Amino acid sequence: MKLSTVYIITDDIEKSVDFYRKLLQEEPLYANGNRWVQFSNYIALYNYHYDENILNNSEIFNQAYIDNFDQAKANPRNNIVVLNFEVDDLKKEYQRLKNLNIGKVSELMFVNVYMPYWYFDITDPDGNILEITGRYE
Repeated sequence: MKLSTVYIITDDIEKSVDFYRKLLQEEPLYANGNRWVQFSNYIALYNYHYDENILNNSEIFNQAYIDNFDQAKANPRNNIVVLNFEVDDLKKEYQRLKNLNIGKVSELMFVNVYMPYWYFDITDPDGNILEITGRYE
């Protein structure tokens, strides 16, 4: 088994595409309308509002999908997954993302439990926390 895609459920697909386009410094590989947008590094965006608007179409969805969709909407989850990105120059990336002003950026943080580790967080338009790490000198 191998990881295929990590997809982020988004509330505003256009805002999220703009955020990840700037964060990743690349254009999406492809998009299925405004339902799904795929980037090159296994990151994708899923607009659940797209399905929500056509959920009653039994030619597209089976009842199990509809039931699961309704259950997930009734019981939203917290942000429990952190995507970790590695860059060559952490200071440079930190400044780039602060200058873009595309999401809340934390202070640079340092941890030295088993080894020195520098990182910062940036929050996407849906409140997902992304951790950025890399060489810090």
